[in-house]
Amino acid sequence: MNRIAYALAGLGLLASAARADEKVEMKKDPNEVKIEKERTDGKKTHKTKVHSKARARAGGGTVAKTETTEETKRPGIGNDSKTKVTETEEKDAKGAVVREEKKVDK
Repeated sequence: MNRIAYALAGLGLLASAARADEKVEMKKDPNEVKIEKERTDGKKTHKTKVHSKARARAGGGTVAKTETTEETKRPGIGNDSKTKVTETEEKDAKGAVVREEKKVDK
């Protein structure tokens, strides 16, 4: 449970108060969290999706994987921006970080 809370706190996507033109959906399981956030700014639409999973390693420790997708849609523009960030963090049985990986796709 702490692994998921750590991943969500780091992202800080829901830190601001929800506005009238903002939708937030959240689904939680013990080892998996999905958050979808959509807001409009005039005619622009901003979507953010976060999918965080955690699992136990064979020799003890944990593996936490977080995928964040940000998308902006603007009317009349064909090449809307879309970014996908994948973060993987492995910890050993003592809680020390063994491996940390961050991958950005545009």
